[in-house]
Order: sequence, then structure tokens, then C-alpha cells
Amino acid sequence: MRINKFIASTTEFSRRKADELIISGQVKINGAICTNLATEVNENDNVTLNNKLLTLSDQPVVYLLNKPKGVITTADDPQNRPTVTGLVPSIPRVFPCGRLDAETMGLVVLTNDGNLCYQLTHPKFEHKKEYHVVGSTKNPELAWERLQQPIKLKDGAVTIDNLELRKIRQNKIDFLITIHDGRNHIIRRICAAVGIEVLQLTRTRLGRFELGDIEPGKYIKINAPD
Repeated sequence: MRINKFIASTTEFSRRKADELIISGQVKINGAICTNLATEVNENDNVTLNNKLLTLSDQPVVYLLNKPKGVITTADDPQNRPTVTGLVPSIPRVFPCGRLDAETMGLVVLTNDGNLCYQLTHPKFEHKKEYHVVGSTKNPELAWERLQQPIKLKDGAVTIDNLELRKIRQNKIDFLITIHDGRNHIIRRICAAVGIEVLQLTRTRLGRFELGDIEPGKYIKINAPD
């Protein structure tokens, strides 16, 4: 297996990023720095990235996790807070594709397939993400109307792909919003721009993957896409 494919299969990095890591001298094979992109490795080789051993799983693994509130979307946390990888099997090692902030719940895709992770997170693929928002606002009808108008944030305009109103009751509003924009905290910022205080935020879909009826803190294992 070519070295960049090996790295993409054992980390969250794409093959292109793996090439950069190799060229910069961060990869070693059997203790020796490797900068040759054409290098082939096999199951008996010891491959490290920044002195961390990389282990190749026999098959790509994909987990769909319903992240609870308070769990960090990362593989490791220096503050020892609970992480999404602590809610799925530790072998083979997997990593989350993208992030949700600690207070946001819902769908997180975890895999050991670097190319899948790259496709799900790179902006050029424009994968749509659906969120369920429960919020509070003084005038829900006005806020809903403003959501359907062009919205401009400090770092530029935002395009909303789809909106679906589920319920308005007194000062509460409950709706689904779909976007392909990947900017940080984008849903909370959209809501703030129209005067909605987010009470509960749940991601329900990421590209082709859907949360479905997975319970909070639970996961399902699915077949890796071709």
C-alpha cells in the first residue's frame, strides 16, 4: 500500500494532506524518516506520524453516534472531559468527521477512513447538514419571517438550503434548518441574527447519513460507503 493511502486509512487526514506530512518529514517507517511519496508499506512495517504509531485496520469502520450534550467532539481531550470516541469501541481507532460544540447534540460520524472524513468535512463537497432547533424569542412569527429573508453575518452572507417549521407556541419556536455552510457555530449565529435564543440544538443529518432513532449516547455501526 502506498504510504499516503496508509496514513489516510489510519488517521483523519486525506491523501493530499498525508503527502504534505510526508514531505515535511513527519512520517517515519521502521524508525527512518520517509519523504518519498512513492514509498510502499506492508503490514510488517512500523509507521509513525510525529512518533505516534499508526495501525491499519483490516476494514474501514463507520459509526453513527448520537452525541449527548457536554461531550467533546474530539479523539482526545487534555482536560479529560468526555469525548465522542469514549462512546464507541476503542478498537479499531476511529476519529470524528468534523465537530459539534459541547452544547450541541446529535449526529457525529466516526470512522477510520481518512478519505471519507475528508469528503464529509471539506467545503468544496457542500454536504448538507440538517439541524433541529428549539428556541426562544419575543416574537416567533417575526423571527420565522426573518429566517426566510437573506441573512448577512459579520463574515459574510449565509445561504439556508431549507427550512421547516414544526411548532410555534407562545415565545417558543421549533424548526428544522438545512445548510451546507461549514462556518463555526453557524446555526447559533443565524439564530442570534434573527433574535432567537437557542435552547436546544441537534444535528439530524450530515450528507447521506441520518441520525434516525439512535438514542443519545448510543451508536450504530454501518457499512462503509464505496
